[in-house]
Amino acid sequence: MKKYFVALVAILSTVCAGPAFAQEEWKRAESAHFTVYSDADEVVLVDYTKRLEKFDGLLRFWFDKPTRPAEQKLTVYLLDHSRNVGKLLGSRRVAGFYMANAEASFAVAPRDRGKMDGQHILFHEYAHHFMYRHFSAPVPAWLREGFAEFLGTVEFSDDGRWTYGALAEHRSWELRRNKDIEIQKLIGWPRKESPYVISGFYGWSWALTHMLYMDEDRGARIGYYLDRLSAGEDSLEAAEAVFGNLEHLERRLERYVNKKMEYAVSSDPFAWSDEVAVSSVDPERARMIELTLRRRAGHEREDTRDDLLAYAETGPRPAEALAEAAMTELDIESSERWKYKKKHDDAMGTPYFVEAEALADRALAIDPANYRANIVKGRILSRRLVESHNTDAAAWKAARWYFQMANRTNPTNVEALFRFARSYVYEGREGEMMHDAYIAAFQSAPQVTQYRIWLAYDFARLGDYDTALGLVRPLSSDPHYPKLGRKVVERIEAMRASGARFPQLDYDDEYEGEEADE
Repeated sequence: MKKYFVALVAILSTVCAGPAFAQEEWKRAESAHFTVYSDADEVVLVDYTKRLEKFDGLLRFWFDKPTRPAEQKLTVYLLDHSRNVGKLLGSRRVAGFYMANAEASFAVAPRDRGKMDGQHILFHEYAHHFMYRHFSAPVPAWLREGFAEFLGTVEFSDDGRWTYGALAEHRSWELRRNKDIEIQKLIGWPRKESPYVISGFYGWSWALTHMLYMDEDRGARIGYYLDRLSAGEDSLEAAEAVFGNLEHLERRLERYVNKKMEYAVSSDPFAWSDEVAVSSVDPERARMIELTLRRRAGHEREDTRDDLLAYAETGPRPAEALAEAAMTELDIESSERWKYKKKHDDAMGTPYFVEAEALADRALAIDPANYRANIVKGRILSRRLVESHNTDAAAWKAARWYFQMANRTNPTNVEALFRFARSYVYEGREGEMMHDAYIAAFQSAPQVTQYRIWLAYDFARLGDYDTALGLVRPLSSDPHYPKLGRKVVERIEAMRASGARFPQLDYDDEYEGEEADE
């Protein structure tokens, strides 16, 4: 399957073999907004967690976003070295990444202070998470990446002062290599006629964001710009109206990067939580956490599946390991089927997902209430019904039963509720409380693309096409999946034109949004 991750890229040393988790004692830090796993010394772990909380408080203060006690915490894996971060994705160039899908949202970063230190990476990734959760406007590609880079260099002093706008060295290096701004392409990307990232896109995005936030109005015009985008105005037209003539803006930006770019220091107080509770993680539990992280990252799936099966034979959590192995096997075969369909424009034959289902059944035989095993079993049965265009009510009821079981096991996790509601669309009928389920999922995790897409489809089902399009237009300007955004917009427009209650889908769309979000 296609993979999406927001990755901070840096030239790193060769990725070495061995587990991503060092054979040290793992600890878990709990704070108001984060759960952080690391094998770091407790003092180091607490320090990193407090800095994350302080950064969260600064962002809420700066962008006037309230703290909600019931808000889902972001899980962070703080590894010992950047090479172990990269190994999770099979890349020498990835220093940190963030993933958000129906299953979970999490970030992975190193704590070493190499060419790019762990704090910069953590702040960069959390800035993405914060924007996806709290900004409802269709934020354009250049601002999404520039925002994370600009905020990634925030520093806090012991005397209460904080600095922002410090130089991002790797981006200034990028600017020196790509001196042609192409301001219209930068602000207007992505567009159908220009689908590929322009040279120096990330560097110039950072520079433009830096210049606008360091202006006297401290980024107020960015807010006006986003307001115009929310009203449906074209990105280039909105930029011209707010920032002035684009040729003049380009020349101004050239002058800005050729002089010494300054940073700002503030002592404005802001609220943040400094309470951190640290506990030790049992070694067997730490191994399960590592295997789950490897499975979610998606690299070397066959090896991960085999390691999970070995753990199921010897470890104290066989049902959990078998459920994770079933998820891995489902991902493996889904990828094979997706590749086959792209090459042959046809679906692979049946039977399929047999091994994944067998693993899920083994997990459920040990623990019938296992959350992940029920989810994967329901997904397998649903996928078969979708691919065969089966609308048999009894078969769909049987598939939905597993989502109901998962919801009973963990009623605070909205994934099962979301998948339960969505199954009615594939069956071709309207179910009770569908809209409430989509609303609950989106409010719980607005950063998850799947939840945004399917809530939009449901608004269209109810005839509220403007709200539906407002939800998904931001995807069309996302730097990583603009094609997905345009496809969803086109489907909703088609629903408006035809009066159809459901979007026109095919079997691949059981995974729609998962590929983009992972």
